[in-house]
Amino acid sequence: MSAIAMNGKRLQPGPVEPDRPERSLSVVTLNAAKVTDASRIAADLASSPRLRGADVYLMQEVANEADKPGVAEQLAERLGYQSTFSPAAPGVYDQGLAILSRYPLSHIEIRRLKWCDLRFRCRTRFALSADVRTPSGDIRLWNVHLDTRINADERLEQLRPIIEEAARRPGASIIAGDFNTNECRWVGNVVPVPGGPGHGALIRQTMEAHGFRTPLPDGLATFTTLNRHLDWIYVNGLQPLRWSVEPAPFSDHHAVWTRLVLP
Repeated sequence: MSAIAMNGKRLQPGPVEPDRPERSLSVVTLNAAKVTDASRIAADLASSPRLRGADVYLMQEVANEADKPGVAEQLAERLGYQSTFSPAAPGVYDQGLAILSRYPLSHIEIRRLKWCDLRFRCRTRFALSADVRTPSGDIRLWNVHLDTRINADERLEQLRPIIEEAARRPGASIIAGDFNTNECRWVGNVVPVPGGPGHGALIRQTMEAHGFRTPLPDGLATFTTLNRHLDWIYVNGLQPLRWSVEPAPFSDHHAVWTRLVLP
């Protein structure tokens, strides 16, 4: 598999882990880019030493055709995993959210997020959450996909209910997904002006104030087209051990992977 450029450097698939602690969990967040071929997704995941062995996948822009098994269901069947999926709205077949897990899933919930008027190509944004029952106990997962052409304060307003809900819950938790963070100020939700307040920095500050942290540094590129850092994993009550950004050829995003030490 060919390398992919990231911030002027060649991004190579992560090496096989030297060891996998017994009490640990590997998590991947990845935008599935509306791809309808589950076999293609499975093949690309299998080609990456880290992605193919993940315990949990959180996916955005997951496709599902009407009256047919969705991509998440097909992929979970191939992997032997459990899955949960929700479309964005009735009749919308390419903007769903999914969680796939090696371990049992329970207490699945959907929460609608703040509606933002983007003038065109507006979407219904929401979060999909579930408990994953690991050998060390339950961990709460939130999978989110935020709007694109909104400013930093509005992005935080869209995400804040999830942060506050997660912070109130006892036990370990993870908030991850496609946050669509950028460094622009959007005029009328249409025209980007460079040099606006950093979206990622504002979200990091708020997350940390509520007990969440990320192993990811600023300045990564997870979106290949515009070289932006859109995708994140934040954790509370879990110790990040390793992380990487991994190519996923079927998508216009790279996957974000981390291994977490369980409590």
